[in-house]
Amino acid sequence: MYVVQRAGTHLLLVCLLLIGLGLVMIYSASSELARVRYDDSSFFLKRQFARAVLGLFVMVVVSRVPLEWFARYSRAIMLWAIFLLVLVLFLGSGPADRWLYLPKFLAGFAFQPSEFAKLALVIYLADVLVRKEEDLREFKRGLLPRLVVVGLVLTLIAAQPDLGTAIAIGCIALVLLWVGGVEAGQLGAVLLVGTLGVVVSLLTSPYQLARLSNFVKGSGEDAGNYQITQSLIGMGNGQVVGVGLGNSIQKLQYLPEPHTDFVFAFVGEEMGLVGTISVVGLFIAFAVLGVKIAQSAVSSHGFLLATGMTAMISIYAMLNMGVVTGLLPTTGLPLPFLSYGGSSLLLNMAGVGILLGVARHAATHSTKRGR
Repeated sequence: MYVVQRAGTHLLLVCLLLIGLGLVMIYSASSELARVRYDDSSFFLKRQFARAVLGLFVMVVVSRVPLEWFARYSRAIMLWAIFLLVLVLFLGSGPADRWLYLPKFLAGFAFQPSEFAKLALVIYLADVLVRKEEDLREFKRGLLPRLVVVGLVLTLIAAQPDLGTAIAIGCIALVLLWVGGVEAGQLGAVLLVGTLGVVVSLLTSPYQLARLSNFVKGSGEDAGNYQITQSLIGMGNGQVVGVGLGNSIQKLQYLPEPHTDFVFAFVGEEMGLVGTISVVGLFIAFAVLGVKIAQSAVSSHGFLLATGMTAMISIYAMLNMGVVTGLLPTTGLPLPFLSYGGSSLLLNMAGVGILLGVARHAATHSTKRGR
């Protein structure tokens, strides 16, 4: 009981540290842009702070939800996510038409359905892989219907078009299928089909193919890698200890929309190698603690839920930092807890709430057994 309680407490602490650092870096990176665009240097900070407060409330509420509830309503949650993914294809607006906006009389809140879909898919797979455990050995009756759902979700996201998010969510699904007991041969076939899907998407989308081509060519503005080039310049300027908070050069509108997908570059510029290693270390700590919570789960469903939520956040972090450092092609994925954005922050904090719920359930079960 003590071990799992400590893991839950430490996980919460890591999450809060990342959110706090994110608020600092969002303000530092966006102050000049906000001053020019809105005549208010703290515009983005105030909005993100409000989202963080709301996210904390969501996290606390979700952590108190019985795990059985997620199993009972997993299919309804998944259907709702699919409906929103279809809806955004027709009514999407905002950057790249990937957001749905509520009417102004409902505060005009905007959210990204693909962010909800990744959470919904984890909840759905965690339930169905347990319920259909005996059927998974039979491909047609067991695994195929689940793959149809996963494939539909990924296809709808890729059609927005948002191939980077589709690939990231596909990786999360593969992790769950693997730990859920799907045979290696079947996983290999799934990976092959997924790879073919990515190839088709690249061949039918000129801008996606251009991104990959620019990545292969390497950095340089002439290669269409302006963002990556400026990101690497900023991180190089930071050297070991950084140029100091608020002293970034890249925020002077050299790096477009600096507070979103490339906020990690400002960690490197202002806090140097020490800062980037610290952030990487926090995400590693998050992954380790998430795995500990998963291992302490008292049911297979809890284990899969915790594993899925841990993979959901860890994979996004790994892909984002890979892009910012030039190791991966540009994907447009946010850095969990640090990047500006309401949908990502709220739903990641909901995922943390589920992780804390698994830890609380395990601790409660241990206490009852000890009596």
